[in-house]
Amino acid sequence: MCGSGARWCARADAIFDVSDMHVLDVEIDDRQRLVLTIESGQTEAACPACGVLAVGHGRRVRLLHDTPCFTRVTLLRWLVRLWRCREPLCPPTTFSETHDVASPRTVLTTGRCVGNQRAQLRRHHGLGAGQTFLGVDWDTAWDAIEVEARARMSNPDRLSGVKSLGVDEHI
Repeated sequence: MCGSGARWCARADAIFDVSDMHVLDVEIDDRQRLVLTIESGQTEAACPACGVLAVGHGRRVRLLHDTPCFTRVTLLRWLVRLWRCREPLCPPTTFSETHDVASPRTVLTTGRCVGNQRAQLRRHHGLGAGQTFLGVDWDTAWDAIEVEARARMSNPDRLSGVKSLGVDEHI
């Protein structure tokens, strides 16, 4: 990557552009997808239940679909840090790090995939085109944008200035 003994590559991090996430490896898998192995720079964490400083407890892999890069479906192979609470009386013994790159238990990156889906809709490609570029099924693509779509639909000013509405002839 970026020099002898360097764990992270500053140039790859700059291209990836996610705060406090570092690119460890980049590869093309057997399905021709771009796979970036990433990890956070987090070195300390407090237990969410009791606040005691936790100790590292290894990592686990979490796969996330990200916005396409170089016309390829892109996956993030996030090495999520696990933590162990040192307080013997604390009920949660271990917990995982969290990051804004993805909400817990989701398979799509938060801002980047939703932004990609919005761009597809603006170009009148629909969600079907967006899900193809993301490498996920329609339901997963819809889950990524549903919250945004509902927020926009609840805005009473969304139709200000509209004089006529079109009809989708495919319905």
